[in-house]
Amino acid sequence: MPDRRRISKLLSLILRHRPDEFGLNMDAYGFIPLAEVVESVQQRYSAVEEEDIRDLIETSRQHRFEIVDDRVRALYGHSFFVEMDGEPMAAPEHLYLCVPAAQGQRMKEEGIRSEDRFYLHLSPTREVAESRAGTVTTPCIVEVRAAAAATEAEVQFWSRGEVVLTRQVIGAEYVGEVVEIEAPPGSLVRDDEPDERPRRRPGGGRERSEDGPRGRKPREHSASDSPPETPRPPRTAPPAEEPKKAPSFGRAPKFSTGSGRR
Repeated sequence: MPDRRRISKLLSLILRHRPDEFGLNMDAYGFIPLAEVVESVQQRYSAVEEEDIRDLIETSRQHRFEIVDDRVRALYGHSFFVEMDGEPMAAPEHLYLCVPAAQGQRMKEEGIRSEDRFYLHLSPTREVAESRAGTVTTPCIVEVRAAAAATEAEVQFWSRGEVVLTRQVIGAEYVGEVVEIEAPPGSLVRDDEPDERPRRRPGGGRERSEDGPRGRKPREHSASDSPPETPRPPRTAPPAEEPKKAPSFGRAPKFSTGSGRR
């Protein structure tokens, strides 16, 4: 079987971000038939079998996915909305969040809300939150008084593997300690990114170094370089092209009418 990390990233792409691009229909709770997901994975990695995917999901330390009744889904991290099934969890006294220190201080004053996802992702323990410090610059741990928020503000929480989700804003009065911690050595690269495409600048095109494309230094001209014998005619500017539309990522999938686990 190909590298497990590559398979996990492909599953994230299919189940969290772009199921429609693989021709898959997802129900309202994020489930897709496992056999269909296996076929999609085999389009890229033909040697992968269903048992390989089952083993990866069942033995993964991060608990990103689950299989229920021959259906599979991502438990968290979606870039489109999915419903929560089951009952909310009994809120523990505290939940935790690992964020940049400056953001943590703002949360202390303004409260906590999800900024780039439909659900706010919290950690059930301080240790789990600290394990995410490698993906955050100048990290800090934010303590959330979850039980008080649930009792007084009726904030609901759902347990999803090693992540706790909520859609509601957590008021500043329920933010406890904010403690800066030391980031572990290593790069700030997440292992669940949907793909490994080159980063692009806001204006389009791949990022280049100051030395020019692909890191090559520009050619240095000397005084001995001879000018062309015949001057070239001036170039005319090409006609303006219609601006190309930027690719859209994280499009919402086509949802089937089947119901998920309740």
